[in-house]
Amino acid sequence: EIVDATYRELSNLDGRVANFQLQEMLSAKGHDVTIRPQSILIQQFRTLVRNQLLLPNGVQVKSSTLSEADGMLELNAGDQLEINCNSCLFGTHQPVNLTITGFDGTIRSLTASVDFVKMVRAYKLTGPLAAFSTIDDFSMLKEEFTESIPHTDLITDKASLKFFKTNKPLKTGDLLRLSDLNAINIVKAGLKTDVILENNMIRIKTQGISRSNGTFGETVEVYHPQKNKKYQGKVIDHNKVLVEL
Repeated sequence: EIVDATYRELSNLDGRVANFQLQEMLSAKGHDVTIRPQSILIQQFRTLVRNQLLLPNGVQVKSSTLSEADGMLELNAGDQLEINCNSCLFGTHQPVNLTITGFDGTIRSLTASVDFVKMVRAYKLTGPLAAFSTIDDFSMLKEEFTESIPHTDLITDKASLKFFKTNKPLKTGDLLRLSDLNAINIVKAGLKTDVILENNMIRIKTQGISRSNGTFGETVEVYHPQKNKKYQGKVIDHNKVLVEL
């Protein structure tokens, strides 16, 4: 019972704790024990995984299980722990190899299971927005990183918001999603439109008349009457399309 209580107290800590502090914590739970080491270094396994593995950008450790060590791995002073994940896909239930080299040269091998999660940038509203509103005031957006969930279409690029309007009322605290927005026509049929033609060598700017309306990212046709030429370009800004040569 005392060992279980000690493990419970240790599992909630991170960093170095003095023996008298741990003794007082256990005493408050009715356990009168003496801790021999003057201090104990507690490290969360997920932190060790993050520090030792080269994680791709945006990937974090969500949870981990030390199945062969009952959730608690004890190391003596001088022991070295090495963590490897061969052919990691950085998804759920990834097998991770642990090698413990003792101060006396002994080697012990264990395995663990780690759940990785992809984090993406998102924007949370700090105030309500009415339907059909434009988002011009970026001060009402709070940037935060959240778990990437398939098919949630979170807005990750704040700069592109100027090309959209809300399609319904949004509440304070809502994360902005593409499904909450309707794209507005930033290129209009029959109006003069800037055309940028570029590749990795050159960049040329000309003008023409758009043949159709277009929202951000859509492809529209622009006609150049003097040259009698048509361009197919992607809408990138108000009255502006990009043609990649």
